[in-house]
Amino acid sequence: MNRKHLVVFLLLLAFFVPQKHIQCEPQQALADSLAAVLPQLQEGEEKVQLLNKIAIILSEKDPDKALYYSRQALSMATSLQSIPSCALSNKVMGEIFELKHNYQPSINYYLISIKHYKNLGDSNELAHLLNKLGHIYVTNNYDYDQGMVHFNQALKFAESVGNQMEMALAYNSIGGIYYYQNDLDKAMSFFKNALKIREEIGDQSGIAASLNNVGEIYRLKNDFSKALDFYNQAIKINEAIKNDKFLAINYLNSGLVYSSKEESGLALQYYNKSIALNRQGNDTLALISSMTALGNHHNTTQNYDAAVVTFTEVLELAEGFSDLNGQRDAGKGLSIAYEGKGNIRKAFDMFKLYSSLNDSLFAQTKAEQLDELYSRFTLDIKEKEIALKDNEIALLQREKKIFHFRQLLLLLSLSLIIIVTLLVYNKLRNNHRKNKLLMEQEAALSKTKQMGMEIELKNKSNDLTNVALHLVEKNKILYELKMELKNLKNAPAEEREERIKELALNVQQSINLQKDLDDFQNNIDQVNSSFYRKLKQKFPTLTKNEERLCAMLRLNLSSKEIAALNNISIRAVEMGRYRLRKKFDIPSTTALSDFLQEL
Repeated sequence: MNRKHLVVFLLLLAFFVPQKHIQCEPQQALADSLAAVLPQLQEGEEKVQLLNKIAIILSEKDPDKALYYSRQALSMATSLQSIPSCALSNKVMGEIFELKHNYQPSINYYLISIKHYKNLGDSNELAHLLNKLGHIYVTNNYDYDQGMVHFNQALKFAESVGNQMEMALAYNSIGGIYYYQNDLDKAMSFFKNALKIREEIGDQSGIAASLNNVGEIYRLKNDFSKALDFYNQAIKINEAIKNDKFLAINYLNSGLVYSSKEESGLALQYYNKSIALNRQGNDTLALISSMTALGNHHNTTQNYDAAVVTFTEVLELAEGFSDLNGQRDAGKGLSIAYEGKGNIRKAFDMFKLYSSLNDSLFAQTKAEQLDELYSRFTLDIKEKEIALKDNEIALLQREKKIFHFRQLLLLLSLSLIIIVTLLVYNKLRNNHRKNKLLMEQEAALSKTKQMGMEIELKNKSNDLTNVALHLVEKNKILYELKMELKNLKNAPAEEREERIKELALNVQQSINLQKDLDDFQNNIDQVNSSFYRKLKQKFPTLTKNEERLCAMLRLNLSSKEIAALNNISIRAVEMGRYRLRKKFDIPSTTALSDFLQEL
């Protein structure tokens, strides 16, 4: 994790103050006393409320047991077809899954709860839930676009009812997204709006968080004096309210300022304060971040022995906590430290660890994005299926009523024949409407599936571009390492040949990207099969290589990147592009990639 990403992580911690439902000590006794009342109640609104209350009480201490009661509440609320009970029960389920760090079910339950609260017109709950959804997308899925959409919606609902707490949270969260996108002026504006509201309502913890965030903007603008002023204000408040978690963040950010000012003594003092608080609070992730910052400071000041000690502990902590980001950052820090100490072998081993973990995190991020897309698509399909079933039930119930009414009419005298005829006509018309409605719903479902497939195809194309760029960068790095090994002229003569032979062999083995390139070409062929058919129909004289060159140009790859992927010269690529222009007979003012995109 580089310095900027470290600060982003710390800043996001200050966005959201966890909501505690009930203090820990009396939880179990209170839950047991309420559970004893359950058998005395009939199924109804009161029992649903009680089940949800028990689930909320147990959610932090025993989330699995809380889930047991919450599922009962949701099942009963659904059976009762009570919108208020369904809204509350889905909300509680979402909160429990969020506490269990199982975020996709949490998102699904929150979305269903939001749908119910919209029907109820409850803007306060909508603002609260939309802020929670935005928080999940930003801090766990790193989907800043989705986060921005939900925070803006939350702000709109909060403003409509004057809910200042949720307004401040939305302002602060939007500022955080602009911060990540490096739009510091907009970030500052939203952070200050949040600070103003929190000062008006006297939210001390929120004030301290906003002060820290404003200080971060000044730090990034290199206005260290103002940054420290805001950090110190936050420190005073967090010390007064004994908020050690956020106090550790304030200390760490202050250390980053002093490190930038090259005041090493003060930087170390604040880093160690942050580390001590995180150790005391058993906050492993925060401890990893604080120690990573300390290790980076040691590397910057060329205190490589201290950096090795610090990053070794970071690596052990991250491995014990299964934190891949922490392991990756420790590998990078150790690589720099060992290189500074002159231990090239160790530095190379640590760099390989860093590179491997970086690749794993890249693959994991892509997998999570695909899982999220699939989950959203599945949820949409389920909602469509539920709507279809509801319509079928309503139609069946209506037909049943018509049937009983028809039986009654058959017992009447002939004078009612005209009424019976009208009812038969009405039934036929209803059947026609039913068939028409079912056909429209089936068409809508088919369209939804087609849109999902188009989105999946688009993501595959984006993935191909990312993979291509990744392969180019990896090949470039390995060749640069190989060239650096050839320059080890200053090593002792008795070690030089052995070291060069060993490291050059390792690098040479790593350079072979043929399998990756073959897989990449196969993926290009698969994704662009329909494009190839159109191309072949329109230009039948194209060769296979020219078709693949067209597919890479559609991915907006540069000539340099295409040359690297195919192990050919840039001039060869340019000649290929020139031949394509001749075959396509397109003017020089038209970009070749634009022409291919429009096919």
